[in-house]
Amino acid sequence: MRLYSPSVLDHLVLSLIDEQPAHGFAIAKLLNTDESLAAVMRVRRPLVYRSLKTLNDAELIRASKTEAGDQGSERTVYRTTARGSREVTEWLDDVVAHPRDARIELLAKFVCRSRRGLSNIELARHQREVFENIARQFDEGVDSATGAARLVAMWRHESVSSMIALLARIERD
Repeated sequence: MRLYSPSVLDHLVLSLIDEQPAHGFAIAKLLNTDESLAAVMRVRRPLVYRSLKTLNDAELIRASKTEAGDQGSERTVYRTTARGSREVTEWLDDVVAHPRDARIELLAKFVCRSRRGLSNIELARHQREVFENIARQFDEGVDSATGAARLVAMWRHESVSSMIALLARIERD
């Protein structure tokens, strides 16, 4: 039984540390200055430090050294553990379960995969297949719903259909 499941932010921070060992300030700066990462989510520095603590407590990262900071205080540099690296690989290859998770989590996976030079084609194909099944279910809901429920069903169907079209485009590019 798994007691801890990393959040999207935890996975994002873990992926960045897996790319290159870093301290919290550098990660926070990267998340807010790198155009593609900043487009995924804006993260305040205290949340990065909270994520580092959580990842360290879960033994997905460990302190590897300390170095002097710009203003005298030492900064702890973290690196992924073997388990942390496996977690990153699994996360980057796994589809999201629901369309509502696509805006942040799936986009974060695509960005992190691109940063590593990995192709997004297979992930896009697998994700498209998952969303096509969901779209069929949503489509059935449109036909049986009335009033405001019908509006919500149409909204959900059109939203997932747009995501399917984008995923197909990613596959072609």
